[in-house]
Amino acid sequence: MFGMLDYRAHKLYLILFFIPTLILMLVSVLGLPLINYSIGLYLAENRLYQVLISCVSLFIVEVVFLLIVKLFTNFFQFVFSLLIDVIPHDGRSKDEATFVVWGGEAALKDLAMSKHPTTWVFGQIDEYVASDWVQRIFYKDVVTRRLNLIYEYYQDHPEDSSFDEFDVNLILSKHNLQRGWQETALTSGPVRKMFFAYSFFLYLIIFQPF
Repeated sequence: MFGMLDYRAHKLYLILFFIPTLILMLVSVLGLPLINYSIGLYLAENRLYQVLISCVSLFIVEVVFLLIVKLFTNFFQFVFSLLIDVIPHDGRSKDEATFVVWGGEAALKDLAMSKHPTTWVFGQIDEYVASDWVQRIFYKDVVTRRLNLIYEYYQDHPEDSSFDEFDVNLILSKHNLQRGWQETALTSGPVRKMFFAYSFFLYLIIFQPF
């Protein structure tokens, strides 16, 4: 077993498991819609029955696939933990270091923003806003205003003042800067992948390209 700092261990994890992880992602976005669509075509000739069977298959196959993904992910992480002893860096806890190994740069930014705003440093807000491409393109101004508001509020309060989801939502609501469900959905990577997969499935069902 080799000792390695958490952020460096993430790079090794990518090198070892990038290809199988990419394959699983492509299967979830493109493969599953094709499988469900094909099951409907294979089991029925009537157009209505094809659609119904494909929709039922959508939920069954997706549950099975999620279990498979969970199994593979746990296997990848188990093998990696046998090879590498992760060393927390920059004062992170063991759990935080593990989070960094699996999540990389995005995890580092999330951890930094989860700390008390009195610990935030110059440029941290801009880096966080730019960490997601949808957030950067469509919500940059509102997210920047929101985070600056939180930062400025806590500069006038002691470091041990409460900083949790309830407190933040209360501050944002006073300035009408709450995060809407559209922003929450669109800036979530898993939700975006689900949207693309279901859109492709609907395209296959409606237009029947083959």
